[in-house]
Amino acid sequence: MVKFLLPFLAALSLFGTNLNKAIAQPVYAIHEVQGEGNVSPLSGQLVSLQGNIVTARGDNFFVLQAPESAYDNNALTSEGLIIADAYFGTPGDVVNVTGTVYEEDGLTILAGPGLTITNTGEDLLLPPPVPLTTDLPSPVFSAVHSLERVEGMRVSFQAIANGPSTSFEDIPLRIGTERVFREPGIETPGINGLPEWDGNPELFWMDPNGLNAPNNRFVQTGSAVSATGVMIEANPRFWLVLPENYDITPGPDAAAVRAKTAVEFTVGSLNTLFLLEEEENIETKYQKVARYINEQMRLPDILAVQEVGSLTALNNLAYYVEQQNPQARYNAYLVPTSLDLKLGYLVREDFTNVQVTALGANEIFTFSGGLLHDRPPLLLQVQLPTDPVITLQVLNLHIRSLIGIEGSSAGFVRNKRHQQAISIAQMVENLQANGNLVVVGDFNAFQFTDGYVDVFNQIAGQPTLGAQFTPLNIVSTPLDDQLNSLPAEQRYSYVFRGNAQALDHCLTGNLSGLTANGMQYARGNADFPVAFEFNTSNGLSASDHDGLVLFLQSDFPIATQEEPYPGQIQLLAANPLQAGAPMRIVSRKPLRQVVLYNSTGQILASSKTEGLEYSFPWPDLPAGLYLLNVRTEVGTETFQIVAW
Repeated sequence: MVKFLLPFLAALSLFGTNLNKAIAQPVYAIHEVQGEGNVSPLSGQLVSLQGNIVTARGDNFFVLQAPESAYDNNALTSEGLIIADAYFGTPGDVVNVTGTVYEEDGLTILAGPGLTITNTGEDLLLPPPVPLTTDLPSPVFSAVHSLERVEGMRVSFQAIANGPSTSFEDIPLRIGTERVFREPGIETPGINGLPEWDGNPELFWMDPNGLNAPNNRFVQTGSAVSATGVMIEANPRFWLVLPENYDITPGPDAAAVRAKTAVEFTVGSLNTLFLLEEEENIETKYQKVARYINEQMRLPDILAVQEVGSLTALNNLAYYVEQQNPQARYNAYLVPTSLDLKLGYLVREDFTNVQVTALGANEIFTFSGGLLHDRPPLLLQVQLPTDPVITLQVLNLHIRSLIGIEGSSAGFVRNKRHQQAISIAQMVENLQANGNLVVVGDFNAFQFTDGYVDVFNQIAGQPTLGAQFTPLNIVSTPLDDQLNSLPAEQRYSYVFRGNAQALDHCLTGNLSGLTANGMQYARGNADFPVAFEFNTSNGLSASDHDGLVLFLQSDFPIATQEEPYPGQIQLLAANPLQAGAPMRIVSRKPLRQVVLYNSTGQILASSKTEGLEYSFPWPDLPAGLYLLNVRTEVGTETFQIVAW
């Protein structure tokens, strides 16, 4: 439901409403109340409106629009207005209203004290909706937003979802077929002499049940949305349609990265979004993230992770990945710190000479005297199974976020991001001398300047468009930005306020024996609504970031990977399991017995077997951990199984 008027209505509740009393006040047309600007020229005045049509009713508000015959034919004024009180008639009623004009977070409304509503008994057809086009809302910034001219009016549109439904169930929309992205610079109004971003004024939003139409929390990016409804300014420059009716055609499905070739290695990066043991739904979280790594990222050989709480949590994630796909065998690496959110790695178990080192952990932030790196960059050095052996370096980053970059804490945030970027650039310069450097992670920065600090290009050593904090010339040989290997429409890993943007990056430098074959984002998180978060039947919305995968082609022969099933027995099953799910056991030696235990060792079922294969459906058991013991003529193996 729309709640934009609730605080205002609470403040006015003491005044009440008089439905019958007529007050002699100056009579105005709606377009005179609205005016041509952002603020009503009659703000604070008590006015009367006569002969207007009720076009919509919401929770404790309703909407008036003038009959077409009363329009002033001025393209800059609106003929609609929000009345901040309940109405119990029906759309089409003609009413007279007297009340005080207010501006509430950018929205012009009529409210008490002195609010009166009189039904004239007349009934008229609703005014036709104004069609939204590629020019309305305009993609060109103006001090008075182009949608001011239709504030409170009925509109109709056909649009695409520029991002998924938010946690507030609103859908970001754009007229046309092309998605809009975050662009360089400070959002307008900016700072003279620095890059400026217009804020994408062509974006608007829809609240599916803003007028009590059926709700829809499961709208993904690219969905086709058509509707007729009322346009309001719910917050300054946040334009929201409250639909009378709407239709949604789902957008594209989630898309996995491509499969690697026989001569490639893969390096991935994923912000797991609070993978913490103490989280209430952590078991579901493990399942979701594991499924995303398996199905969407196709099990990178090396996976850099951000926002992990502990080595135990990372080991548990590795366990769930393996349970879902027995071919996945990872070792987990994490350097303990006192901080809640940490960096870590999952590394294929047949990779050797693995070393993990936290860099810059004791560096001081000169602005405050505290530690510079809340999440110290984590360096992985590993030997790849090639002949001759190739040593690879992976630097995993999670840089201070953009939260607070404007406002009272701006000085702290901008300085910290700038100093962190300088520190990491010095690390990069030193590490490049050793060759085969890959820098990945959640940079919390765009591939261009945000206008205040150019974090990305400071680290990459690439040219900058400019920033309030001027980047220093530290990285002598610029790193290659693998984002450029993607088509322009795929250069994003995150959606913020409806704008697609790249925060998760991959840089490569001084490669020897390896050739970068580009990167891809594993789609399934950023474009899908948070409503999927606890649905374990899919891997959608396992995080709010899309993970990335870099493809590295080896110039040397790759040693044969270890047998995926080093034991004699394979258990082929989806894991976690539901009742009735198929279980298949394949053995190199003849099977003799299969025994199922609960976590306390109690035998739940036992079956004698023969041959090299045995299949059965998973029984109807409570959710939890179980042990499956399989005996062959030469030995036994026990598997852990999670049921839900």
